[in-house]
Amino acid sequence: MSYSNKEISSLIVDFLNNAISQKAVSDDNADSLNVAIDCITEAFEFDRDDVKSIIDSKFNGKSLAELLASGSNSTDSGNAQNVKVNIPAEDAEIKTKAESLKLEGNKAMAGRDFSLAIEKYSEAIQTLPTNAIYYANRAAAHSSLKQYNEAIQDAEEAIKIDPAYSKGYSRLGFAKYAQGKPEEALEAYKQVLDIEGDKATDVMKRDYETAKKKVEQSLNLEKTTQVETTENRDAPEATSDNAEGAANPFAGGMPDMASMLGGGLGGGLGGLLNNPQLMQAAQQMMSDPNAMQKVQSMMQNPAVRQMAENFSGGNGGMPNLDDLMNNPAIRDMAGSLFGGANGGNQSPAKEDEQK
Repeated sequence: MSYSNKEISSLIVDFLNNAISQKAVSDDNADSLNVAIDCITEAFEFDRDDVKSIIDSKFNGKSLAELLASGSNSTDSGNAQNVKVNIPAEDAEIKTKAESLKLEGNKAMAGRDFSLAIEKYSEAIQTLPTNAIYYANRAAAHSSLKQYNEAIQDAEEAIKIDPAYSKGYSRLGFAKYAQGKPEEALEAYKQVLDIEGDKATDVMKRDYETAKKKVEQSLNLEKTTQVETTENRDAPEATSDNAEGAANPFAGGMPDMASMLGGGLGGGLGGLLNNPQLMQAAQQMMSDPNAMQKVQSMMQNPAVRQMAENFSGGNGGMPNLDDLMNNPAIRDMAGSLFGGANGGNQSPAKEDEQK
């Protein structure tokens, strides 16, 4: 009967476990044996907890020492069974040293000494450069220091060594996401789920969903931006004339007073105050410092004061509005005031002339 490497390795692990539990070695050497056990179980892909069940089912519960003793007796009687053992190509001593360095790196990671962790993982890689785990662990350390380019390189090397090692893709996805590349991160996390299948953990699924949500948000934002750009491009541009007209109702010059007054002045002063166009013109003029300055300047003119007295009849009564608006001087003064509210389109020389 032949046995698999995993079954034979379980005998060795059981032997080492017994040596530790029976204190057959010192505490320092016990630590070394634990490292050796970790190396063996990882290399042949089984857990310590599986050892007893393997020995019970394959070796009838007999330990390595018991099997060797039984084999010796069988050899003496001529009934020995040949046990096929496949010797791994990697040197056990090198493997043990590399694993010891990896464990030191793990301790440094637990202590958040990421630089030391990178150093130890690098030494492990130099000792045994064919182990994908060392590269994936170093990628995690690089990401902890936000060295994402280095993390990506290590993750890709881990994938190259062992395409079925899901942590290589997981480390790659994390670094890509941190670099603001959710699409590439999503692709890496999908590889993790494909490799793990039903064994995928909640953390693996959450990483995938996080990247997926980010990609969807990016697509929605891009779509919204494209729509807004199209709308802005198709919208009519405001002309300078429209802009000026909106800011200044008198940009075209003096308003038509006859039109504003409804073709006559029969309504008297009350009618003027109720005229929305005239009130708007007055408000515009009063809010213009230049126009108000002109009013003050005109009131200093003796001719203007005399004209005002003439129209008032000298008795304090209301002026005749028809005569007032038909007076050329008043029309010129109104033209100067309302025309000056055109944003400064008139030249200074023209303003001096009107004064």
